[in-house]
Amino acid sequence: MIGTRIRYYRKLSGYTLETLSEGICSVSYLSKIENGGNSSDDIIIHLCKRLGISYSAINESAIVEKLKTEMDEWYRVLVSYEEPESLEKRRASIEEEITNSGVEEPLIHLRFHLFTLRYRLYQNDLTESEKLIKHLSSFKEIFDSELEYYYYHFCGIYYNILNNYSKALQFLKQAEEMLKMLSHTETEEAHLHYQFANLYAKFFRISDSMNYAEKALAIFNKDYNVTRISDCQTILGLCNSEIKNYMKAEYHYGQALKFAKLLNDPIRLGVIYHNLGFVKNGTGQSEEAISYYKQALDYKGRLKNYDASKVKTMYLLAKEYMSINQKEDCLETIHQGLELAEPLDDKEYYFQLKLLEYEIKKIKDAAFENLIANEAIPYFRKMERWDRVADLAENLADYYFQMKYYKRASEMYRIANNARKRLS
Repeated sequence: MIGTRIRYYRKLSGYTLETLSEGICSVSYLSKIENGGNSSDDIIIHLCKRLGISYSAINESAIVEKLKTEMDEWYRVLVSYEEPESLEKRRASIEEEITNSGVEEPLIHLRFHLFTLRYRLYQNDLTESEKLIKHLSSFKEIFDSELEYYYYHFCGIYYNILNNYSKALQFLKQAEEMLKMLSHTETEEAHLHYQFANLYAKFFRISDSMNYAEKALAIFNKDYNVTRISDCQTILGLCNSEIKNYMKAEYHYGQALKFAKLLNDPIRLGVIYHNLGFVKNGTGQSEEAISYYKQALDYKGRLKNYDASKVKTMYLLAKEYMSINQKEDCLETIHQGLELAEPLDDKEYYFQLKLLEYEIKKIKDAAFENLIANEAIPYFRKMERWDRVADLAENLADYYFQMKYYKRASEMYRIANNARKRLS
């Protein structure tokens, strides 16, 4: 539709309704055109000329269809996690073809930006992802239903990476509703189910996570999508670990490890060895836990943009050293972790490491109080991490009680109780 094209290029060029319509037509008339109303060819020609686009896109249909097919294939291999070099070549080739063809169809440009967003999320490039989301959000009213689905789905992934549970869930729920209205493959449904499983596992909604992971795994097994089979098995391992079903957790991690080794993927191998360390911790096997955590750090150390993941493993490794009274190793690991954690936007394990440092040094003072009351609790409140708010408030309440600051202790217990109510 010509109205959609005019709206897209008006926004892309920075024109307002007022500045584009000036000297051509009224603002209300331009708004009517953009919303699909009829207009004279003469006005349309003038508007297109001012925007620097052609009046007719009749001859674009063949190239548009070709580009759409190529982008859909790129998305298919992207979510199957092909080699990064192959994915980048495909992306660059499609971008060059769009540029050289001069195609003006807005939905093709938006589709390319959406799939590029998914690619940047795959790369864990949150800076570029944020820019793309901001750009795409300006054109939401132009999206067709399919692009709207992709937008919600990918925003859900982005906010999950940022540990913003409420926004991630909101976007994934919107994607789920959109997908019901679209003709779609079973595989696409599995990819969305996996994202729900991942989000719920991270925020300890164990039964929900297991439900979505099982549904996704059934489809990925049929597709023999080795990458996602490994990922779903990892989530099922994590869920069983959380409910202390360590034997079943170890089984699922073993299945995940088998496929991750086939892929020779340092990201997944790092995650699985980290989780196996957690299982060994749960069964009281500290030496085995330490060995697994070290293997996890070895794999994670080969990766860029994964400092947050390394910090989490360092925290658990430091805790393990503390449990067997290896104080020097514990403090060294804490300091290495803090060095990586301090510049990160995600402060969860920065606070965990700082508190662990206070614990092993057996120090509780004004700095300890300030860290919890004025830094950590406000941070986790903002992130809606009520489990962390409750634990921290109880920790500080116990300290106040020991110091006979009963009024402060009572206030912290109240905060902890309110936070726990939000979890139920």
